[in-house]
Amino acid sequence: MLLRGKKRLTSFLLIIFLLVLMISGCSSKGYMSTKDSAAPSEKATSSKNESQSMDNASNATVEFTGNAGFGNRSDAEEAEQGVENTNNQSQSSRKIIRSANVELETKEFDKTVNTITEKTNFLGGYIENSSITGGRSVNKEDFRNRVASFKLRIPEKSFEKLLLDFDDIGNVISIQRGGEDITSQYFDSEARLKSLTIQEERLLDILRKADKIEDIINLERELSNVRYQIESYTGTLRKWDNLVSFSTIDVIVYEVREIKTPEPVTLGDRIVDGFNKSIKGIINLGKELLVAIAALLPVVFVLLIIGLVIFYIFKKVSKKQNKKIDKDEE
Repeated sequence: MLLRGKKRLTSFLLIIFLLVLMISGCSSKGYMSTKDSAAPSEKATSSKNESQSMDNASNATVEFTGNAGFGNRSDAEEAEQGVENTNNQSQSSRKIIRSANVELETKEFDKTVNTITEKTNFLGGYIENSSITGGRSVNKEDFRNRVASFKLRIPEKSFEKLLLDFDDIGNVISIQRGGEDITSQYFDSEARLKSLTIQEERLLDILRKADKIEDIINLERELSNVRYQIESYTGTLRKWDNLVSFSTIDVIVYEVREIKTPEPVTLGDRIVDGFNKSIKGIINLGKELLVAIAALLPVVFVLLIIGLVIFYIFKKVSKKQNKKIDKDEE
């Protein structure tokens, strides 16, 4: 009985094994037949697409007029994603053109001008243009004020430092700061430049496949237009990079004989300032009177001589008349 049971179990397992082999064989045949039947259709589709692409190459100029930088929707989505990435980048790195206007006055004109030049070079900047007007002082009475103007280009990191140093260079009359945020325009232009670069590459690719003279001429015309725009955007971005990297400071230096004192704030300062101004006014008035007298002395001297001559003549004439009257009376 035990031997018979083992034989039945072995037969049962053998039958199951044969059924599994049959099922797996049928499925593999079905898969191979499906693959073989699908291969011809894929080859036909591939050859059809290739022939269509070659036909479209001859009419490529129609596709690349206007906004021809994107061949399908996936390309447009990639470009939009690029714009979003640049916008996110603009949040972390702003593009700001910084500038300032500074007015100084100094009693040591030559020293101040040299100091401005030295500090500009020391900070890694440069003088874009400068000018000096006015004459040198001949003496204390003949004092001709000079005026110097500078347009300085300073690295952005040293912009504030130089503005603070002007307090040590001369007497600061005024400092005005300004800034222009070009972040949006900068990254928009950068995204447009990338789009034009992609468009240029695609035009070149299609130009290689074109075989008609008319299509080649149209493609080259469109390629020339794209390259012109690329050069324009590239030049604009370089200009902005320079303006952002090097801030502009316009400086005017006035030569003076006396440094202006700040306006008084407290009542006591105002009283003292008023008294000092009155004394200075009286002194200046006395100086002006002395100058006027000195200027009138030659005129007074001439008038005095003329008066003496007239008086002498009048006296002599009077004497003659008196003598004549005396003779007549006798």
